[in-house]
Amino acid sequence: MGHSVTPSFDFVVGDGKKVRFWKDKWCGNTPLCEAFPSLFALATFKRLGGGNVVCCLDGKKVSVDEEDRVRWMDSKDVVFSVKSLCRALQPVSLAYFPSKIIWNSCVQPKLSFFAWEASWGRGLTLDRLQKKGWALANKCFLCQMFEESIDYLLHCEKAKEVWMLLLSLFGVSWVFPFSIKETRLGWRGSFVGKKRKEGWQVGPLCLFWVIWKAKNRIAFEDSMLSIQKLKASFVYLHWSEAKLWIKDGPLTLLDFVDWVGLR
Repeated sequence: MGHSVTPSFDFVVGDGKKVRFWKDKWCGNTPLCEAFPSLFALATFKRLGGGNVVCCLDGKKVSVDEEDRVRWMDSKDVVFSVKSLCRALQPVSLAYFPSKIIWNSCVQPKLSFFAWEASWGRGLTLDRLQKKGWALANKCFLCQMFEESIDYLLHCEKAKEVWMLLLSLFGVSWVFPFSIKETRLGWRGSFVGKKRKEGWQVGPLCLFWVIWKAKNRIAFEDSMLSIQKLKASFVYLHWSEAKLWIKDGPLTLLDFVDWVGLR
């Protein structure tokens, strides 16, 4: 872990007693041993303290009354915090998470909660049950084509028919990434207009919930999948949620479909 966080530190030279001249990052963005490897190879004293050399350099002065200070470059105020450390240790793809998009006050909390769990890959799908030791066949309950994971379930061929319905309602073309998190990160909606933006952003939350409920009915109630019923359930849920936040908006389901299609 020490090697992982070292690049995030640099030094402000005070009296030079704690800074290593060659190996610490105090002058520029890299240690001098990396910036000038040929000179470092010729150096006799490779662990030389900064104060022993800095005082001899033109334009650099040692502050005898001040100790060397460490700066943490992964926070705006250059002060170390556990939060900034966790963010620094995350892969780049995890550093950005669609929290504000998922926790949307315009929908019921259960829809946001499920989208949150799904974005972290925590939905109790067949692949996760297998990892927990259950001996069972793994095939997507909706399309019956490939192994079920939460990302696949919500983007499988049957689920895509509902996605296509959502896109057609707004008159939008879209190329889907594979994961739920990436889909939500890209689902901004600036191109649908300010009036319809909220409806665009809550659409996937409603879709995730409808797909998940349909999957559970197939798994636990031996229900048959009907794409038409699935689409109808999605549109109805989307409208039901929209009524809570649209001011002076459509009063009926048909009015809602027309309203969504307006530019």
